[in-house]
Amino acid sequence: MNFTEHYSELQQKQTNLVNAEIEFYNLGPEDYTCGFNLEDVKTVLAGKSPINPKKIINAIWELCFGDCDPKAFSEECGFTEVYKDDDKLMVARIKKRMRENDLKGQGITSADLARKMSRTAGFVSQLLNGKYTANPTQHLHDIYAHVSPIDTNEVEVTNIAEEERIRLRYGEYPFVETSISKTINVSCQQARERRRVSVFAGQAGLGKSMAAKQYAEQHSDDTILIEGSELTTVTEILETLCIALSITPKTSGSRNVKAICKALRGSDKLIILDEADKCKPNSLDPLRTISDQAYVGVMLIGNLELDELIQTNPRYNLIRSRVSFFYKPLGEVPVDDLKSIFYGLTKNTVPVEDDSDTFWNWLHKRVEGNARTLGDNLIPHVLTQFYKYPERKFNQTMVNQILTTYLNKPY
Repeated sequence: MNFTEHYSELQQKQTNLVNAEIEFYNLGPEDYTCGFNLEDVKTVLAGKSPINPKKIINAIWELCFGDCDPKAFSEECGFTEVYKDDDKLMVARIKKRMRENDLKGQGITSADLARKMSRTAGFVSQLLNGKYTANPTQHLHDIYAHVSPIDTNEVEVTNIAEEERIRLRYGEYPFVETSISKTINVSCQQARERRRVSVFAGQAGLGKSMAAKQYAEQHSDDTILIEGSELTTVTEILETLCIALSITPKTSGSRNVKAICKALRGSDKLIILDEADKCKPNSLDPLRTISDQAYVGVMLIGNLELDELIQTNPRYNLIRSRVSFFYKPLGEVPVDDLKSIFYGLTKNTVPVEDDSDTFWNWLHKRVEGNARTLGDNLIPHVLTQFYKYPERKFNQTMVNQILTTYLNKPY
């Protein structure tokens, strides 16, 4: 690049390094103008500034390299002679990265990086302080791989064939058996066997609805699943049952109940009402009547509010007296379930850096024991990063970066 006479040697070096950084991170103009006029910035970065470019150069330098002294790239900078300009650039990149918000709060130190690389803390410290005497290039790139920011750009993935990639979309998640699904299975079987009511209440995001759907699919011949909501009324519940039993719904609710009881009697079927706590208050009444008169079991599934409704609300006294199986309400999934969900949804394709109980307990706390946060929100981004950078491993750093960058859950 040919520079005008207004650039000092140091500013020329800064301009070249800034341009390399913009290209490395694929930054757009909106990312690096720093409040200056775009055309002025372009002119400065092209080496054509008609005046001293100090203000613009220093602002963009700080954006790219933080407080790294540009003189560090001169010959008398304190780096050993084996460090090339690209190596010095990588050191600056790593140091700035470790001061950014999503990593700074985690207290990432040379000791942490050393442990990840199976090296000593002194080894990493030498590398980052420019005192390493052998070729540092590969080691610096290894360090950067551990702290590099999550890539938010949509890029073409070429290293893994399209048909081999796991694509997670709501409504298409593969079923993963967990202790929650097993408990719901037991609850359903109890209701069916005793021809009474079973209740399962738990925090949102535990996988209750998916478990209910899986049970209904596996027992499709003798199970009717009703997916409740805030809009579910007595009429809608009766109409759903009529349709499931091939009965033409009538305008009279009582006539529908009689027809349903007649069709169900002796069938040993099970009725599951999911999101029972969200339904209109009187929606559960016909299910009690149908259970009594048709001798069929009813399974009620809902959030934690369902426990309070059944246990303490007089409105549900007649339901409560018919409950023969009421599992304790759950606020979070067990740690082993989270581990099963991760390996199940990723099909064991994503390498985990630390498979110890310590890591999984930490992850359980980080996602607040919520299967939905892990499966719906975190894992799809983990897969995206893995397909872009297969050398990266699933670890605390990646989790915190994704939760901070994509899901507004700072560490």
